Amino acid sequence: MRINANIKGLSTLAVILIVLISAIIGGIISYAFTIAYYTKIPEETTIAITGVYLDKENVRSFNVSVLNPSYSPTSATISRIAVSLKGEAQLYDVVETEPSIGSGLAISRGVSLNITCLKIRKDNTNITFGEFVSNFAGKTILVHVFTEGSPAANMEATLPLVELGVAAEFNSRISFKKFNITLTNSPQSEVNLTITSLVPGVITVEEVHPDFRANPVVLPRNESICFQFNGSWHGYTQVRLDIYTEQGYVFRKDVEMKPVHAAIQTVSFNENRTDQFNVTIYNFAESANSVNVKNIVCTLESGTNLTFDCGSVEIQPNRTRVFTFSWNWQEYRGKNVTIVAYFTQDFETLEYRALTPPPIIVKVLDTASTFNLKDKEHFNITILNHASSLEVNITKIVVEKTGEVLQIADGLISPGDNKTFRCSYNWASFLNYYGRNLTLTIYAANQTLGEYTFDFSFTPPVAELNITAINCTAVGETGYLNLTVRNLEYSLWNLTLSKIVVTIQDVAGSLEYVFPQNHVIVNVGGEAVLLCPFDWQRYLGKSISVTVVTEELVKTSTTYTIPEIPP
Repeated sequence: MRINANIKGLSTLAVILIVLISAIIGGIISYAFTIAYYTKIPEETTIAITGVYLDKENVRSFNVSVLNPSYSPTSATISRIAVSLKGEAQLYDVVETEPSIGSGLAISRGVSLNITCLKIRKDNTNITFGEFVSNFAGKTILVHVFTEGSPAANMEATLPLVELGVAAEFNSRISFKKFNITLTNSPQSEVNLTITSLVPGVITVEEVHPDFRANPVVLPRNESICFQFNGSWHGYTQVRLDIYTEQGYVFRKDVEMKPVHAAIQTVSFNENRTDQFNVTIYNFAESANSVNVKNIVCTLESGTNLTFDCGSVEIQPNRTRVFTFSWNWQEYRGKNVTIVAYFTQDFETLEYRALTPPPIIVKVLDTASTFNLKDKEHFNITILNHASSLEVNITKIVVEKTGEVLQIADGLISPGDNKTFRCSYNWASFLNYYGRNLTLTIYAANQTLGEYTFDFSFTPPVAELNITAINCTAVGETGYLNLTVRNLEYSLWNLTLSKIVVTIQDVAGSLEYVFPQNHVIVNVGGEAVLLCPFDWQRYLGKSISVTVVTEELVKTSTTYTIPEIPP
């Protein structure tokens, strides 16, 4: 009985050993088959993105973790990283990374690499990742990592939702040196923002409140802050606002401004009123609103400023306003004055430079009778010394084109007086060589101030044309106006008739008869008979004015009363 019990125990132990051995052998066989499958070496190297890391509190960059698996046949070379919006085909290249991709970034087998992405190419411009996030807040993106000769690795990520409202107030009706920018952090934003900089384009900022330059300004979610700026924006019609935050978010907004442009149009000194002067200011048609003139400042050559109050007078767009100011400029003659107009809207005009009238003012009187065709060897010139001028002595007259000097005797003229000088000069010969325009330079001297010159231009006559006969006639049932014109014997030139103008009493408009070019030429001392169709029977008893005009700008006129009884 004892022997049988031992045999039974042995059999149980043997069974247990046999089961264990079978399990071990089966595991080995299963492992061999499994390993055979997984250790199959791939033909190409394929990298994987193991993670994309974005920090909503710091979007100056994002990180991408890339793995080159240990079973890869070779090392890999990263050639490009790009970002796209989910569902869209456009790729935005990452153009700045740490470490730099450059011409290729190698990653060995079994190595994992963290790449920090800093800048992205968008619309042909390199922008920070923070600005990219601001443009596509809350969007789902795909990060693409490209390697040479292998498919790209891709992974999704969601951009932080941060939205900033920007409202700009540039009110040209109030001031061109003040403007407000209000920023609102959306209630949907995921983070509070800290404003570190707000740049209004090229506008030079003098002051801003609150001053983010001294201390960054915190803008919590669902709250607004109004920044009040002092800085001139006159002359700008558009500005780009650039807002930077401590968290790396960058926001930009283009703002249109309403322009206002005013200028000094003219400054005039009336030589008859030495106690005042006029300034004309124009508010341009394209101005968005009216302007108010505060004062006008005149700067003399010595640097002295003269300020004239304008009482905030309003000028509407496309309107002018003339200001008359009291100032005795009698002792400030022939000198520069620089004028600037200032407006209550905190801007000013460009400088306008004017010249006060000279201390010597002479004029030529009665120019029509200066030259007489009957005396071609002389002419008479009457010179006025203005009442506001000083005493002058006319010393000589010079012909501009030829330089000939015409001597003057007894040329002294008191202020307010005039004197006629008879000059010997063959002006007819001048006209034949140099044409119709004759410019004379008059030299006027003052004992204290020295010599001044004045140029006066003349168009001397070349011919005298007269209407020597006029009457109405008829040929059959057709009426005609019959004229005889004569080019007088002392004329210089033959005349070419260009037209006849007839003005009828109590009838609006005129009748005009135009001659063909060079059709009728009247020689010196010759006559021409002109027959013009004219229905004079309709105007019996009425007066008519007839003017004959020549191509040489010589004309003659006469009046004629049509008989009440037909001739």
